[in-house]
Amino acid sequence: MAAKIEKSYVVIEEAKQLNYLNDYVALPKEYGTPGYDGREDVREIKRVVFSALSKLDDKIDLKKQINGRHVIIKPNLVTVIHNMGYKNADMPQSTDPRVFEAVVDYISRYTNRITIAESAGACTATTAYFKITGLDRVAKKYNTGLVAFENTPIDRYILPKAEIMKEVCIPRLLSEIVRGDAYYISVPKMKTNLYTGVTLGFKNAMGTLPENMRYRNHSYQIEKKLVDLLYLFKPDLTVIDGIVGAEGCTPGPVDPVDSKMIVVSNNSVEADRITTDMMGFDSKENELIKEAVSRGYGDPKTEIIGTPKYFNFRPADKSLLNDRFRKNFPNVKVLVGVTKNDAIHKITNLGDVTPELVREMEGMCNGGCRPTLAYLFEMYVYSKKPIDKNFKMVIIYGTGVKIDGVTYYFDSDGKAYNKKDINELPMPKYAIGECARDMEIFADVFSGGCCDIGAATGAIQKATGLTLPMLSLDNKVLPGMLKAMVETYVSRRKILNDGDYYDIPYDQKDFDKVFPVPTLSEEEMKQDFIEWPLPRMTENMKKEKLKNLKLM
Repeated sequence: MAAKIEKSYVVIEEAKQLNYLNDYVALPKEYGTPGYDGREDVREIKRVVFSALSKLDDKIDLKKQINGRHVIIKPNLVTVIHNMGYKNADMPQSTDPRVFEAVVDYISRYTNRITIAESAGACTATTAYFKITGLDRVAKKYNTGLVAFENTPIDRYILPKAEIMKEVCIPRLLSEIVRGDAYYISVPKMKTNLYTGVTLGFKNAMGTLPENMRYRNHSYQIEKKLVDLLYLFKPDLTVIDGIVGAEGCTPGPVDPVDSKMIVVSNNSVEADRITTDMMGFDSKENELIKEAVSRGYGDPKTEIIGTPKYFNFRPADKSLLNDRFRKNFPNVKVLVGVTKNDAIHKITNLGDVTPELVREMEGMCNGGCRPTLAYLFEMYVYSKKPIDKNFKMVIIYGTGVKIDGVTYYFDSDGKAYNKKDINELPMPKYAIGECARDMEIFADVFSGGCCDIGAATGAIQKATGLTLPMLSLDNKVLPGMLKAMVETYVSRRKILNDGDYYDIPYDQKDFDKVFPVPTLSEEEMKQDFIEWPLPRMTENMKKEKLKNLKLM
């Protein structure tokens, strides 16, 4: 483990007033030429990044920490929106490549051992996003490594102090960070998020997990899961890209915020806490930050260098009962039957159910079904190609509320529907989430988990009869993405043939399971992590896995 830095610093820098709304997603063809390097926006971004890092260096001797070491730098490329069939060609979902290059440039002056590494997530090949953003060209210019985590073997660990993720697998490259052999830099985007309110420095680590590992506990347990991961490794340095912020329903299409800010810190939780406040949200009310602070990862004595500037980012609203959703999709009937965590009032009389109570019921589970639906429907809202949003369908989620032995769901007006009523509704029905599995027999479409984003992506298109923009021919980068998926398939075959693992098994029904680990001694329980090698892959196991290997 890297040596603990006793004092935390957060440096805040504001770029001067310029137009930064060009090339904030993908580097232009002229990148690397004198003309590009001389652009005023490029020079100013580099100046402000260098200034922030230099001020932090004055406090923690950053140059000495990275001098000659292997440095792993991770952007946030969970969704790179560039010419993908939306109204705006570019949307600020991903780390600005101009900011990222400035970080690489600064670090490269003190070490020549740099690896750019990322995993974009479900059903997406990261190598395609490297090319779209131009980070492959950044890697070439600075002679760095370039690694898509999903194309690498994994290591397994036990986290004795974890509350949820007691077993965790990570790409083998990151074990260098765990052992203290590499320095880790997180470079996220300043943006809102449907699952956690905001997604900044330490949530960026979700992109370090193998795909199926992400699905585990990507539910109402997500905050605990992300904080559990801090026992294994955490950013040594966080550089938050707030040059062009993002507001709205991330990871769906978003709108730009002309924020012009860079935030750097040696404590990712403190960087996230202060940035959350700057975005216009109360960090004391953010469940992810509250969870991290409650486990001692915050620092009340953090020194802030620079002046925070405050904005009013539009929040990521995951409600399917709000006015905006109902206006955009007037004929989508949402039926709510959430009883998760025993938080729902005991309803004994159908006449007591009001629209206000249904909205309260909807918000009582912080699981993944609503955020996933909000994210997918937002793609239709932002579609470049006009879409008739008057289609009719029914969405069903939750276990249903039992009254006198009968299961009921409620619409936005508080009207009750039993299973027979739902079955007779003359429109396509989509039951989503593991809690609604009993409704599968009444639905035209079902996807489980909490939530399985890949399955939900296919299910929503089947239910609506509409192709999502990013999967349509309007997505000009789709051929490159498909090519990258084939490359990932080939890489994974090689990993399996070498007798290694690239991911873990996944079952939708295990979405909130705490997976067992071996019994630990009293002394082992005090450790942050313990190496736990994966079982040796037999020839029969290898053949079975190769047989079942799919194209993403």
